[in-house]
Amino acid sequence: MGILQVELFGSVRVTHNNWLTEETLTRELQSLLAYLLLQRYRVHSRDVLAGIFWGEQSQEKARGSLSTALWKLKKALEPDGIPSGTYLKINHPGEVGFNKDSPHWLDIEVFEEKINSILTQPFQTTEEIRLVDLEEVLGLYKGELLEGCYKDWALRERERLRALYLKSLIYLLQYHRFHRAYEKAIVYGQLILDLNPLREEIHREMMRLYLENGQRALAVRQYDICRSILAKELGISPMEDTQELYTQILSRTSRNDSTIVSKEQVDVDQVLRLLREATQTIDLAKEQIQQVLRAIAINSEHPNLRSSSKAKEIDKLVNQKQK
Repeated sequence: MGILQVELFGSVRVTHNNWLTEETLTRELQSLLAYLLLQRYRVHSRDVLAGIFWGEQSQEKARGSLSTALWKLKKALEPDGIPSGTYLKINHPGEVGFNKDSPHWLDIEVFEEKINSILTQPFQTTEEIRLVDLEEVLGLYKGELLEGCYKDWALRERERLRALYLKSLIYLLQYHRFHRAYEKAIVYGQLILDLNPLREEIHREMMRLYLENGQRALAVRQYDICRSILAKELGISPMEDTQELYTQILSRTSRNDSTIVSKEQVDVDQVLRLLREATQTIDLAKEQIQQVLRAIAINSEHPNLRSSSKAKEIDKLVNQKQK
């Protein structure tokens, strides 16, 4: 007898015999199975289950709907050749539960156990092989738990597992930043912001990562993204900590800006990093100049712009830009 494999992240999938035989379950049966799996360490009375899934019906009808659903679910989980009770336990008092000791593989179970085991270790001392395990297990998160199900119990479990996924991404970000693997850390930072763009502390982390990676212009751009999202979604400005970091980035010059590098000191990676930062700074300056020119065009009749000394200064700067 093979084992039962169940995936609850994203679309529900139930298979037997090492993924070879897939069972087709209705949305109703998927929800019932998911509930039993999420609560696999306990049994449930029929009245409780009937109320959770068919609470809008009369008590008699709800119990009848539950009996039919359990019969169909038992037939799917325990087809011919699999002993009754292997996966679905129904006790004499009428209690129902999933047999947690059965031969099965459950994505959320593997997900939780591995992550909780790894995150107990401080990221500063975690072995690289453990990080590989963490990155692999995060691949199980193919989508949010039980997509399309909006029952209260499902929403609570969905948020709990989503929080665990985000906690793992933050752990990976911190690990790679600690080991100066800035490009990898930036990837995980962006994954976090894709899920929750309002995490201002992650925007600050991204700003620091770009700066430490020699990408000052991208650090400035990250602040602009943060400010725009907060204004649009919440109608607020970035926190004081974020604004102070932004000011520090603007005032900071590259440690290599005033350094003359001799031929013996030339390092290809260093040169490329300097070129990237210089190019990004130039692009940012060009964008700012364009914004100023547009503002001048819009406000050309403003009294402050009609004074001769200011007009001459603007004409001079515009002519320099055009050259």
